[in-house]
Amino acid sequence: MSKVYRIVTFLLMLVGIVVVWPEFWSAVTGIFTCLSAYKWFFIGMGVCFLLRIIPFFREIGGTLETLSHELTHMVVGIMFFKRVKSLKVNSDGSGEVWHSGKNAFGNTCISLAPYTLPLFTYILLLISLMIADKSMYLFHIFIGFTFAFHLICFALQTRLKQTDIKKCGYLRSFVFIALFLMFNISVVLFSIKMGFADGIVSVCKGMWENLVAILKAVF
Repeated sequence: MSKVYRIVTFLLMLVGIVVVWPEFWSAVTGIFTCLSAYKWFFIGMGVCFLLRIIPFFREIGGTLETLSHELTHMVVGIMFFKRVKSLKVNSDGSGEVWHSGKNAFGNTCISLAPYTLPLFTYILLLISLMIADKSMYLFHIFIGFTFAFHLICFALQTRLKQTDIKKCGYLRSFVFIALFLMFNISVVLFSIKMGFADGIVSVCKGMWENLVAILKAVF
């Protein structure tokens, strides 16, 4: 990755943080103005956190956390048209995904995706587009469960010693994770209140408006 390319993409990610922050703050604070909409979502989160402290489920959860990490690498790799050669989860809790193909920013996204992308939550949100409103509360429970699972994975796996983070560089990794974690949390929280399609449109529209406002203020 050339030095110029690294600098440009780093600056763009910094701008991204600035424009996504208001949406993230709105999503988080908006919970308190509409608590009833998040009732089942928080129940699902609570169940996940409770199961995680039970020794039997903690052991199973450790394997699932590693599998989720590697699956996210694989899925994002496919999204960037990489050819995935293998996926391996080891008994010691480590794992690895091998893929081929050259794409500098794509490689960064693939390496850091597990720290920012709640993969199973997004799968459920996509399925929820086909679910009747009367059954949505059940989906909110599972969405909350998978979202809490991602937060647990994030807390346990986001370490300076992680190969993914060291490979991308600490500062670059921090900025990337901050940007896309805020974006994905915003999408999930807005989606609970207004549906997935409207949630993601709301976040993207808000970010665009924030960017336009910044450009007008500067120029």
